[in-house]
Amino acid sequence: STTITGHDYIFSGYGIVTTDLWRRCFLVLLAFFFFYQITQVVTMEYFPQYVPNVGFSIFAKEDAETKKLNEEQTAKRAAHNEQVRAYDKLLEGKKKSEQVETERPYRKTFTWEKLNYTVPVPGGTRRLLHNVYGFVKPGTLTAVMGASADSGAGKTTCLDVLAQRKNIGVISGDLLVDGRPLTSEFARGTAYAEQMDVHEATTTVREAMRFSAYLRQPAEVSIGEKNSYVEEIIELLELQDLSEAIVFCLGVEAKKRLTIGVELASKPELLVFLDEPTSGLDAQSAWNLVRFLRKLADQGQAILCTIHQPSSLLFESFDRLLLLETGGETIYFGDIGDDSSIIREYFSRHGALCPPNVNPAEYMLEAIGAGVTPRVGHRDWKDIWLDSPEYSAVIKEIEEIKEQGLAHPEPDAQKLRPYATSFFYQLKLVVGRNNRAVWRSPDYIFSRLFVCMFNSLWLSLSFLQLGTSLRDLQFRVFAIFWITFIPSLIMSQIQPLFIFNRRTFIREFSSRMYSPYAFVVGQLLSEIPYNILIAIGYWVLMVYPMHFGQGEAGLNGTGFQLLIIIFMILFGVSLGQLIAALSPSVQVAVLFNPFISMILATFCGVAIPYPDLISFWRSWLYELNPYT
Repeated sequence: STTITGHDYIFSGYGIVTTDLWRRCFLVLLAFFFFYQITQVVTMEYFPQYVPNVGFSIFAKEDAETKKLNEEQTAKRAAHNEQVRAYDKLLEGKKKSEQVETERPYRKTFTWEKLNYTVPVPGGTRRLLHNVYGFVKPGTLTAVMGASADSGAGKTTCLDVLAQRKNIGVISGDLLVDGRPLTSEFARGTAYAEQMDVHEATTTVREAMRFSAYLRQPAEVSIGEKNSYVEEIIELLELQDLSEAIVFCLGVEAKKRLTIGVELASKPELLVFLDEPTSGLDAQSAWNLVRFLRKLADQGQAILCTIHQPSSLLFESFDRLLLLETGGETIYFGDIGDDSSIIREYFSRHGALCPPNVNPAEYMLEAIGAGVTPRVGHRDWKDIWLDSPEYSAVIKEIEEIKEQGLAHPEPDAQKLRPYATSFFYQLKLVVGRNNRAVWRSPDYIFSRLFVCMFNSLWLSLSFLQLGTSLRDLQFRVFAIFWITFIPSLIMSQIQPLFIFNRRTFIREFSSRMYSPYAFVVGQLLSEIPYNILIAIGYWVLMVYPMHFGQGEAGLNGTGFQLLIIIFMILFGVSLGQLIAALSPSVQVAVLFNPFISMILATFCGVAIPYPDLISFWRSWLYELNPYT
């Protein structure tokens, strides 16, 4: 017979019975499974890698400028210790606050009327805010509290709606600045400190504040003025000792202060929003933070923040309170008073007498039925508020604020623009920050360099000093084809960083710091220099050991191969960023990489020759494949 079966061939050549292959393979796979599981358990037990919990601060190396600035900050702090201690005291009385107010330049007032907010839910809609009235005057610290711990209380929802941070649902009502509708500059004229402290992890405290100041303050303001203002913010937040500290090693309180500082660096003309600034802080840190807010308000800044179960001392630091219950109904809006006297009197007038030794913030929640005890009284507190003279006074005061605001001249419409700086200035700063972040993250580049160099080296060691035969030509073609696997290695590494940077971008874009185009282009440009160096290293380890350049052009002819390697690496960077931009998380992004890499490598005409491709794939997928 001229044919031989595969069973006989394997048995004759290797002594293996094909019917026993599955048993042998199963046992080997089982052995590998238990081996790796035991190895993992032993490694985790005796060589644990804990989640980083940095107990020390890492500082960037000072240059001449930062050294001089830090010395000035130290001298200022030593000279103003008495003034800093003086800020620990609350306002001494209404006379002092009125005196400070008369000395301030005019600032606009933010008001809202009949504010309603509904969101779509399965089966219909849900109302989260209902006919909410209020205002925030310059130089005041206003708190927003919810009458329950769940999201239905509406305090964070109210803050997001007022700050124009909601992109779903229906918002109705009047949001006015000095009696005029909001303009495109509202987001840039306000600051919003989110509950989550999201920052570029490799920047210093001073660099983070300067980045915000450069991009959010008007372009007409000089760099020197912006830097001077940042130094004032650092001094105000008492971050002098941490001005050159890297962000990722900061403690919870320091990060919270940095979040506020980044927003204040924009020099907001209108309002500062803060979403639960004391969350996650201990009592002393919370008091320090509220003391900073009180200091800002005393200097004329309007502040609106949500707060959850404050102590009596923290509660008395606020000027006004907006209290909401489930469904976004208003329970109270008005002054708190010295020792909470005004709000105590309001609740006691309606049957809820707060004992002098009880925290009024906690008692009023108990009184309205938000605690473990039944509510005080038979009427709903939202109905009590609507029938109260305080409600009528709020409506009247809002009308007076609108009249006073409309009396001032309207701002020039030509000056209204969504961003404070030009696109190219935004791109310059974004690329500079990205380059600095990559430089301070050597493991990010070195890991990619190692993977690419390792693959190129081992491939070259398999085909050392190739000749000019047909078989050697096939080996060279295989080595060049192996370049197509580089993007799949790069994509899985670049996506986590891109998605993390996107979180920072979302916060910064919401404040109209820079455009999405600057972010995307900046992410790509910052990758190019290092990836060109990696491509050169890969090319050197491939060309010389494998003895390329034996043709008529010599080694000069291998320059085209270098160009192809550069293009393939940059293609992997851009494709990885594209997939990351379309994916909600890293876990989803990495699922696309094997599938896309397989499609690109399979239908480019090498793994399956062009004549052997099915006409369906050959007619469109082969033509669309960038590897073709």
